[in-house]
Amino acid sequence: MRIQPIIYTHDSPRSVAWYSKVLEVEPSHVSDMWSTFDIGGATLAIHRVDGDLPPESRVAISLVATEPLETLVERWSSIPEIEILRGIEDETFGRSLLLSDPDATVIQVNEHTG
Repeated sequence: MRIQPIIYTHDSPRSVAWYSKVLEVEPSHVSDMWSTFDIGGATLAIHRVDGDLPPESRVAISLVATEPLETLVERWSSIPEIEILRGIEDETFGRSLLLSDPDATVIQVNEHTG
């Protein structure tokens, strides 16, 4: 088994472009209704919904950084579509920051230490 979080959106091309910039990879599959990114042994799916988006849930999206958070902040700060909600903060596991995708999904980016 492997994990496949799904991001629901009304604007699939916008979300695919946003995640391409943040993840720095091209999608492995693109269609108007369903697109995927294969990253780190998992798949992130973007699913277009024409009606109401699924109700908010207690699911969080977390990305584990493979480079220093300062490097990511510097790079993402120059991309207008990427909104950093909260800068780098110390955590018990290392450090993290928060982003918001185009549909207001909060993404936590973690940097693990030790």
